[in-house]
Parts: sequence; C-alpha cells; structure tokens
Amino acid sequence: MIVYRLAAKEYISDKLGTGARLFGGRWNPQGLPCIYTSEHISLALLEKYVHAQSRENMERIALIKIEVPDIDGLIFNTDEKLLKTNWADDISYSQWIGEQILKDLSIIAFTVPSAIIPLERNVIINPLAIKSDLIKFSEPIDFSTDFRLLSRLMK
Repeated sequence: MIVYRLAAKEYISDKLGTGARLFGGRWNPQGLPCIYTSEHISLALLEKYVHAQSRENMERIALIKIEVPDIDGLIFNTDEKLLKTNWADDISYSQWIGEQILKDLSIIAFTVPSAIIPLERNVIINPLAIKSDLIKFSEPIDFSTDFRLLSRLMK
C-alpha cells in the first residue's frame, strides 16, 4: 500500500511520530506516537489545509511517499459502519479507538475514514510496531501549493 504525507520540510523525515506524540490528533491521544498519512496526495493536501493555522503552514512543505507492506494481519481496516454516527465530532472517541489499535504492536498501520471526505481513507502508521522496519520511506520532495488555494486561507 502506498500512502502520502505532507508536512513542514523540517518535520517531513520524522519516522517516530513526534508531532502526534507531542500534540495528539484525531486518532491518537497526546503521548502516543503515530504518523498520519493519506491514500491520495490530494487528500493529504486537504488534511494539511484544514489544520493550517495560517498561510505559512501551507508554505515550505514537503511530500513523502511511504510504502506500507500489505501483509495480512499487519494493517487494520477500521469499519466506518461500526463507528458512532458522530465519530467525526467526538475526538475523545476517535482517540480512544486509535489508542486501542496503536497499543497492539503487531499492527503497523490502520486505515480510517477521513472526516473531510469520509469515502476516502487516511492511514495511521504505528512507529512502535514490532514490524515497523518493513515500512519504506522515500526521499521527501518539495511540494508547492497553488496560490489560488493559499489565497483563500485565513482571509
């Protein structure tokens, strides 16, 4: 499975999930590391955009392609039909689910619906997983965001 991550250039090569560990996220509580990725570059861009506090958060970013081995038992696919109806509005609920999965060190990644586009998936990588060494990170490349998108940010 190929997934994509967009992040500030200074953080793009972090393979330890430091940002998620320090600040928490939709699918992880603070203190538990993970790496947020998306199945598509366009979804990764939308996820980055929706969390941007300013235009600067969308500048000086890089893209990295990550190969997660698609081996039975290593990837957990969250079934959105089993999630609470309002899961996207209940961060403590989604963090609890993510915590349960991240604590199972036999799982290297889990897929979840995107709150932005529920028909598309984000993939959360567990850097603490026993077989995380099977994950292959490409070299990051600079990523430019179209000025038309940036001009709408933080008007």
